[in-house]
Amino acid sequence: MKRLLIDSPQNKLFQEAWELYLNAFPIDERRELDFQAKIMNQREYHFELIYLENVFVGFIAWWQFNQLRFVEHFATLEKHRGKGYGKLILQNFLSESNEQIILEVEHPNTDLDLRRIGFYQRIGFKLNPFEYQQLPLRKNGKKVDLQIMSYPELIEESTLNKFEKDFKEKCYNDYFD
Repeated sequence: MKRLLIDSPQNKLFQEAWELYLNAFPIDERRELDFQAKIMNQREYHFELIYLENVFVGFIAWWQFNQLRFVEHFATLEKHRGKGYGKLILQNFLSESNEQIILEVEHPNTDLDLRRIGFYQRIGFKLNPFEYQQLPLRKNGKKVDLQIMSYPELIEESTLNKFEKDFKEKCYNDYFD
């Protein structure tokens, strides 16, 4: 498995990942392209394409904060789902650091939501009990009620509060002024 960091939408490899991004996430949980282009310049942000045997299978987009990694978006191409690639990709990512890792999931309202939560739980993520809203990722967007999962343990509410403050300052305020 190889992960390739892409730092600009002008990279010729970006388009296939962007199409996956647009298809894999609801409109309120994804950025518009101009906003995405701006954050790709942040050194803390990583938009990584994932290849297995030189075949594109998906991407992982994550942020590095102090003592915390936030997996903001993660998806594999539909034709590669059910083959264990998602598990392999995340296990590899988890093995790179001893830091706390968090990600967002929908509330368990549908079978798909339950399967997604179960997938992360089988890898070792814990579902946290805190109320959480994802900030709008687009102009005139709305906040989205989600839940936080964390690895390897549940997080403290103070850690979540610090993350939300840091994320808003670093990854949000400058883009919607």
